[in-house]
Amino acid sequence: MEKNVMAVVNGVEILESDVDRFIELMGNRALPYKSPEGKKQLCEELVKQELIIQDCYNRKLDESEAFVKEIIEIKRSILAKHFLSELFDDIKVSDEEIKEYYEENKNLFMSKYNFKAKHILVESEEKANELKNLCENGESFEELAMKHSMCPSKEVGGDLGEFSQGQMVLEFENACIDAEVGKVTEPVKTQFGYHLIKLESKTAPKELSLKEVRDEIEKTIIKAKEQIAYVQKMDALMKDSKIERAY
Repeated sequence: MEKNVMAVVNGVEILESDVDRFIELMGNRALPYKSPEGKKQLCEELVKQELIIQDCYNRKLDESEAFVKEIIEIKRSILAKHFLSELFDDIKVSDEEIKEYYEENKNLFMSKYNFKAKHILVESEEKANELKNLCENGESFEELAMKHSMCPSKEVGGDLGEFSQGQMVLEFENACIDAEVGKVTEPVKTQFGYHLIKLESKTAPKELSLKEVRDEIEKTIIKAKEQIAYVQKMDALMKDSKIERAY
């Protein structure tokens, strides 16, 4: 195969294939550099890298104690990574295992509550109760929100739009779970102040299908099997080794 030499640095060739590999490593950032002009820019970077490497070798930095120690640590880290990769390589999960796990843990696979609500946020419980009484006497919740709420949502009558369980602070979320659609709640205290909540809609959690959670279950089982394999391997290594501890 003919090689396309893009530069030579003190006798060391930099090939177009070297630049192409560099582009591959850049992933999504590579697009601007795939043109001939872009490749020239990257080649200049490789020239600089080569000059740095050559300078380090010329000054024997690769023989320094700090460098050698760092290389040993890197090597140990890579070896540990390969140890785990080899140990876990044969771990598989069958369809039967996934289905069995799903059937035994259906309570774990539920969708979240979904809400649509409006609220009024004020500083005191007294003020919240006052506004609640006004609502009960026929005044518009939305107009009261626009006049009195401290939340930016006041501009749209307190409308928070749609949100799911876990997106709001816990006290607010629990109040939404307990609230009756169309009714204004009692004042709800959170870190932000006191809220009056008017629930527009509420969708209760439903059981997720096996198809929806299959990937999650597979990852869970694999992780559990990896943990077991690791413990068993370490037990075997310790059993076959002489370990002297000073603690």
